[in-house]
Amino acid sequence: MILGAEPSAIAELANRRLAPLEGLRPAQRERLAETLLSWLRHWGQRAPVAAELGIHPQTVGYRAAQLRELFGDTLEDPKARFELELALHAGKR
Repeated sequence: MILGAEPSAIAELANRRLAPLEGLRPAQRERLAETLLSWLRHWGQRAPVAAELGIHPQTVGYRAAQLRELFGDTLEDPKARFELELALHAGKR
């Protein structure tokens, strides 16, 4: 509710948390953002991510490795994971 009341707060959060994706080509950025959201939602379990995205589990592993390279230890931090999910959902509006 608070973030919805202040759109600039969610925009700032998204800019900060999703910054590692900025250097990518638009199609790759979109694909990895979609994978990241599913990966966060399914706690990194390949099979559910693959089923949701309609891709092979090995592709999930490849993309997850790319995400780990881009985001590093951030993906292990509960607060950062929550903020990433908020930022990714905000981008879908």
